Amino acid sequence: MWSPLICQVTSIAVHPSAAAEPISLAEWAFDSLGRFYGWLIPVVALLVFLGACLVVALNRRPSVIAAYLVVLPLPALIGIYATLSGFITGYSVFFSAAEGDPGVSFAQHVTLVASCLVSSLFGLLLTAPSYVILAVGLFVRALLYRPTVANR
Repeated sequence: MWSPLICQVTSIAVHPSAAAEPISLAEWAFDSLGRFYGWLIPVVALLVFLGACLVVALNRRPSVIAAYLVVLPLPALIGIYATLSGFITGYSVFFSAAEGDPGVSFAQHVTLVASCLVSSLFGLLLTAPSYVILAVGLFVRALLYRPTVANR
């Protein structure tokens, strides 16, 4: 199954002879992500962040905030999935294209690895704000929590 990330990675890695003009790091990173993961990871991260803000603002019990930590790593997990699928498809393209070639160059390997790891980094970076909100909220709620008869 070809995803936009994989198509971008393999086009960079298999065809290094194309004229490369300098691009910014941000443009290269978003090109490496592809359209699908470039939209999916930020949207999921935004939803997780908004949910974390609501959980911290509306719930007084620390156990509810702690339970939300199960949902927290979704953007990072999507990024890891994109990384693994990019590696699998990228190397399968390398090995199928290299049947007549003596081998794949070191620069092509480095390009593939760097392009695939962008999605994991992106997912982890977008998970961090939600983690900070939940950690601070859990700490503050745990300090201020006073169990009553209704809470037990």
